[in-house]
Amino acid sequence: MDVQEFIEKIETSLDGLTPGTITPETEFRTLEMWDSLADLTLLAMVDAEYDVAISGGELRNFNTIQDIINFIIVHKK
Repeated sequence: MDVQEFIEKIETSLDGLTPGTITPETEFRTLEMWDSLADLTLLAMVDAEYDVAISGGELRNFNTIQDIINFIIVHKK
């Protein structure tokens, strides 16, 4: 999994976010433009691009982008 590519996909899905803002250590819920629609967009992107399903409950347990990346790596089919 290419971490930078994953981050770029997230950045392009969030309106108003300056490219290069997100790092693996970013606590994504602290981003001003992160909302429930961003949650849904992320879940759909991860499912479509990586064939990994993340439930809303699982997502609530994640704090950083790296948490999401680690989950994808462990659960990649």
